[in-house]
Amino acid sequence: MFLANPLKMYIYAYGLRAGLSFQFLKGVVDFLDAMKHPVDWHRRRRMAKSVVSGSKWRGFFTKEKGMAAFAPGEIPGLENVHLLGQRIYNERKDEILKSGRGRTEYNPFHFLLTDEEVGDYPELLEAALSDSMMEIMTDYFGAVPRLQNIHMWIATPDEVNIGSNLFHLDKPDVHFVTVFINVFPVVLENGPVTALPADLSHQACLETHYESLYYNGDGRLPDVNMLSHCGEENLFRLVGPAGAGAICDTSTCLHYGSRCRSGERVSVVFRYAPAHKIKGKGTALLPRPATLDPVRELFLEAE
Repeated sequence: MFLANPLKMYIYAYGLRAGLSFQFLKGVVDFLDAMKHPVDWHRRRRMAKSVVSGSKWRGFFTKEKGMAAFAPGEIPGLENVHLLGQRIYNERKDEILKSGRGRTEYNPFHFLLTDEEVGDYPELLEAALSDSMMEIMTDYFGAVPRLQNIHMWIATPDEVNIGSNLFHLDKPDVHFVTVFINVFPVVLENGPVTALPADLSHQACLETHYESLYYNGDGRLPDVNMLSHCGEENLFRLVGPAGAGAICDTSTCLHYGSRCRSGERVSVVFRYAPAHKIKGKGTALLPRPATLDPVRELFLEAE
């Protein structure tokens, strides 16, 4: 599995081969990442205390499970995202499906919006930086994170399970947290987001030696391997009405993206990550609102 930083690649690849635990290696790498910008690292942790103080969302999304489902309208600030998504879909779907933008043999999604095009819909940024979302994310990370990107995807029918259609983690040393919102109702045949909670994923990773597979292989687990360590009943599937959604740490919850067999699955997606683990892209390209409070500035601050 390719890593942008060669030093990290060597630490994980050779450390795992030498028998060192992934958690130990992850701690070493995390310290090195934090020390690149120690002032910012401490500033974000210090500001987090004021963000989550008195918040009703503390504990809504926990590291033990690494995921939390929500009903339409349950989280203030997200209640109209699916309606905006429907408008974007109607405006752009024909052009995007015709062009096939984003879809490859390893990626089952069409991208309705590029990073630059997200700026045409400022309501998306407002939702991703709503008070509720900032409190949930800051509580989970223990620091003010960064909003890495905003996407909108269409999954269309595909009978082949390869690439992100197989169980995997998204960069297990990072902690990417992704918010998935159904733009239209989703049933099993549409290929819902499917994930195994973090506590069960941790056990499955140990039993399959997943980290070695990730850093020395392609990081994908076929169903036959995965389901020998968990049952179908343990899997969470994001089926439900428009506006329903889930928050998932896709770096700790084994998951697959889409196995659409009929119809379409359309999703609005927000992704957050610790600021010291990612570089400034994605939302760094978005036009900034005229006024931003200090916390929102940190969510959007590029490296």
